[in-house]
Amino acid sequence: MKKLLTILLAAAMTFGLAACGGGSGDSPASSGNTADSGEVQNVIVAIPTLFDINDSQIVADAINKISADKYGVTVTLEFIAAGNWAQQTNLLLTSDEVDVLAFYGTPLTTFIKNNQALPLEDYVANASEEFKAVWSEAELQGTSMNGHIYGIPNLRNFGNTRGLDIDANIAAEFGIEDGQKMTMDEVSDFLYAVHEAYPDRYAIVPQGGSQMVSGWTWDGLGDAKFIGVLEDCGQDLTVKNLFETDDFKEFCTYTRKWYEDGLSMSDALSNTEDGKKLIQAGKAVACFENYAVDTAEGCIRTVVVDAWAVSNSYAELSYGINTNSSKKDAAWKAIEMFYTDKDICELLTNGIEGTHYTVNEDGTTSYTENDGYYISAIAWVLPYSGYAHPIEANGPTYYEDLIAFNDSCTKSKGLGFAFDSTSVANQYTACCNVMDKYYAALMCGTVDVESTIAQANTEFEAAGLSDIISAKQEQLDAFLAAQ
Repeated sequence: MKKLLTILLAAAMTFGLAACGGGSGDSPASSGNTADSGEVQNVIVAIPTLFDINDSQIVADAINKISADKYGVTVTLEFIAAGNWAQQTNLLLTSDEVDVLAFYGTPLTTFIKNNQALPLEDYVANASEEFKAVWSEAELQGTSMNGHIYGIPNLRNFGNTRGLDIDANIAAEFGIEDGQKMTMDEVSDFLYAVHEAYPDRYAIVPQGGSQMVSGWTWDGLGDAKFIGVLEDCGQDLTVKNLFETDDFKEFCTYTRKWYEDGLSMSDALSNTEDGKKLIQAGKAVACFENYAVDTAEGCIRTVVVDAWAVSNSYAELSYGINTNSSKKDAAWKAIEMFYTDKDICELLTNGIEGTHYTVNEDGTTSYTENDGYYISAIAWVLPYSGYAHPIEANGPTYYEDLIAFNDSCTKSKGLGFAFDSTSVANQYTACCNVMDKYYAALMCGTVDVESTIAQANTEFEAAGLSDIISAKQEQLDAFLAAQ
């Protein structure tokens, strides 16, 4: 059961998981490896989690045995359930009850506008060379606004490859290999062939629920509703109505034909199951997926759209300092050690060797019977796990592969930009309602493409989509001009 949970949670890393705050007036401390004074300060660190972390204090104690002498700080680890994250962190941020926290679940721009995120560029400029080697200037642009760095990206996949998850046995039968490139025509030909060979299974099902696939080739510029997008994986800098883009129409035309010919679920819009689980249960052959370097048990993965990162990919989860923290310099030392100290990275990621995990011959870890510290199953929530041993389910080269994957991703030309809908709030709400009405149905192929898009565009026009697109374009142009 533990191994299964580990695989499922590790796979969640592919989540396909948006005004400028004032400075504090504090000058950044030098970033040497020893404390600047004899005082050891305690830093409260808030980290999201999906389940209880009962041994957080034991692990914090082990970290503090290193950090007190080496960095002049100790840490209190506050693991907060993801479902309660927004509410609890908002309360903590109104005072100095948290010093370092993940900017997660709420767009980074909201933390910045609320003056809850401290600008970090001076700290970064004075950081150690080891810290500066972790993220490039271009990557830090992804967590910046108006020339200020507000968050330090954490280690996870910043981009995604889009392709098919296919039942491994059936893929082998049809000569399709893991990592194989496929065009949409080739995908379609394969689905028709398996529909004929396996008529009792769905050839294609949604990735999850009524979502055919999480994203494709359009960048919503920090807007998950895609109310105005950049085409061509963010390489075309003209903001457009998604429903008027060629890639959207093409994708929906394919899924419509599959739906009409019985290849996909007739009740796709009411589906509540995960596509991979339907494949593993023998109910489906394939589903679309967005993924990085993780694996799907019992499936192989093909490539339809090469790996690319949306504009707000780095900002979706980063670590920063509470503007109200009374220990800003100490908070920065804690951040820096989380990203550079290998022993602390190991402890924060895996817990205590022998108590929480053992190291296998291949360098991966296995859990012990003590499940009091299980955060490595979702290491993507932590600041930086790249120096730790990876869990067995991910393989011995997981972190090296992940870093290489991120380096290889095409980055949206809008990297770091996030749309502020304040000036068109009413229009945005109205257009979201239109999008909710038509987007999933079109992507799943359950409605006629041409007539539905025409109807949706009529409603978009009445709702004020042109105002939103104009505002997005104006903000994007100003953002790019300032770079």
